Amino acid sequence: MNKTAVSKLNDLIQLDADAVLAYQQALDACEVSEIRRKFKGFQDDHQQHINDLAELVRANGEEPRIKRDLKGFLIEGFTAIASQGDRSALLSMLGNEELTNRTYEAALKTELPDKARAVVARNRGDEARHLAWIKEAIAGRLWETKEGAAAVEQEERRK
Repeated sequence: MNKTAVSKLNDLIQLDADAVLAYQQALDACEVSEIRRKFKGFQDDHQQHINDLAELVRANGEEPRIKRDLKGFLIEGFTAIASQGDRSALLSMLGNEELTNRTYEAALKTELPDKARAVVARNRGDEARHLAWIKEAIAGRLWETKEGAAAVEQEERRK
């Protein structure tokens, strides 16, 4: 694997690491169990992406870059500020997943060895599934479910 491909995989590792942190902020803001359950699953997917991509980088004799950068701090901070409940957490994660989908799509347009391409394509499939679910949850106003409405009502009483 050439240095450009390793660099591309490391960029994806960083993106997924940022997503893990952003999902934690969104999880902390959510009260509807269906949203929390899905977000936790998506967070786990991103962690698995990190593990799989890091394995490819190590197999090439390199060390994966898994530490946070400025972009990661900004994404996590934005998600924390914007996630003030289930609706805003969904909207925040919509933007994050759109970025993740675009980045994975761009990676698939670069030259990657077959094994790396297969992992990136599988991860891209996960990202498409995340984005589709979030769009559906927003369109269906999932935060207004019976459980979500009860949580909002409870929050209103606390004020």
